[in-house]
Order: sequence, then structure tokens, then C-alpha cells
Amino acid sequence: MIQRENLSARMFFAIFFLFVNTGPSNTALANVSLPAVRATAFAVNILVIHALGDVQAFWLLGYIGGHTNMHVAFLFVSGIIFFSGVAWLIGVKYLPADTAAVETARAA
Repeated sequence: MIQRENLSARMFFAIFFLFVNTGPSNTALANVSLPAVRATAFAVNILVIHALGDVQAFWLLGYIGGHTNMHVAFLFVSGIIFFSGVAWLIGVKYLPADTAAVETARAA
């Protein structure tokens, strides 16, 4: 059995690293959105992350955990988080050009 202190530390680091991307992702979204549509961009972003994340997580974890076990279900979630990180790393190469395009459009 995992000691309580060890479990608390693991939970802290898991949650910390799960949400550490919120600030940079919001900054990137603000930088690549024209001011006229920035609020809409944030609203769509919030809708998508909740529709694909929060809503789907409960039944999917239950389904996978019910057919295997919860360890496999959480490993599946860890894999999804890993692939989302890879998607962010692939997309980061487009950030400077997109930010420059928005700055050019704002100046015009």
C-alpha cells in the first residue's frame, strides 16, 4: 500500500503539472486572436476543453475501469495527456508566425 504522504505528493505533482499549461495556453490564445474576436476565441476554447475533457472523462474512465481496472483507466488518461502535450509541442512552431500575423492585422 502506498503511504499517505507519498500519495499526497504524487497527487500534488500530478495536478500541478496537469494545470501548469493553463497560463501559457491562455497567453498563446490571446496572442493569436484579434481583439475583436478574442472573447469568442476564449469562449470556444472553454467549450471545447470541457466538452472533450470534463464531460467525456467520467463515463470513459468508468467504462475502461469497469472492463479492465482503474489502473488501466488512469494509464489511458495519462496517454491522452501525453499526446496532447505532443500536439502542443508540434503547434508551438506556428506560434511566432501566427502572433506576427495578428500584430500585422492590428497595425493595418
